[in-house]
Amino acid sequence: MGRRGPSPTPPKLRLINGRGDGRDSGGRKVKEAPEFVRERPKMPSYMPSAAKSTWKQVVEALDRLGILKKVDGPSLEAYCTAVWQMREAVKELQANGGLSVVTDSGVPKPHPAVSALKAARSDIHTFARDFGLNPAAEGDISGMGDDDGDQEENPFAMPA
Repeated sequence: MGRRGPSPTPPKLRLINGRGDGRDSGGRKVKEAPEFVRERPKMPSYMPSAAKSTWKQVVEALDRLGILKKVDGPSLEAYCTAVWQMREAVKELQANGGLSVVTDSGVPKPHPAVSALKAARSDIHTFARDFGLNPAAEGDISGMGDDDGDQEENPFAMPA
């Protein structure tokens, strides 16, 4: 079984709403992040234009936080492509009259775009959480939901 609870927030994000002097909003000392070169990943030229539009919006927002690095490119590409796939699945369902189709033998079954829609939404949720792109994850980025269990350095922790 994997790690339980929320993923740890990257150190740079913990400092965004911190108290300065290398401390987060709870006054805990933040360990240094690995020394990655922080720069925008290059947008793949082969992505659909709707996915490129999502890429531009997301990269612009994340770049302002100073957390992007070149190796984030494939994860961002997967997120943007999943958003595009979700929208295409919805268009398909709207164009073809609903959530089910009738087989040649007259039996109704779920439209194939329903499973594509579910898969894309699941992918979007996962990547949005990883990049802080939904309201719950945004709270983690701002330090509001961050609790890494490090009670020794917490000035408000109860004595043992």
